[in-house]
Amino acid sequence: MQTTAVLNNCTLCLIKPHIIKEGKLGQVIDMILESGFEISAMELFNLSRPIIEEFYDVYKGVLPEYLPVIEHLSNGPVVAIEIR
Repeated sequence: MQTTAVLNNCTLCLIKPHIIKEGKLGQVIDMILESGFEISAMELFNLSRPIIEEFYDVYKGVLPEYLPVIEHLSNGPVVAIEIR
């Protein structure tokens, strides 16, 4: 599958499972666009716990909420958005 990701002058926005479950994804996207940003790529993922732990490894032992964050992100789908 071809991607629209630019991977230049961008940042990652990770929409957590509770936002998707509460039906607020559209509101978040609207806020991003209304703030003047461009969304150049977006994809829905179900992340495994090992992948989440690797992604958040830099926070291990630093962020007191490390384990609850890992648990939360593995509880449902997330949406990754490339914002420019």
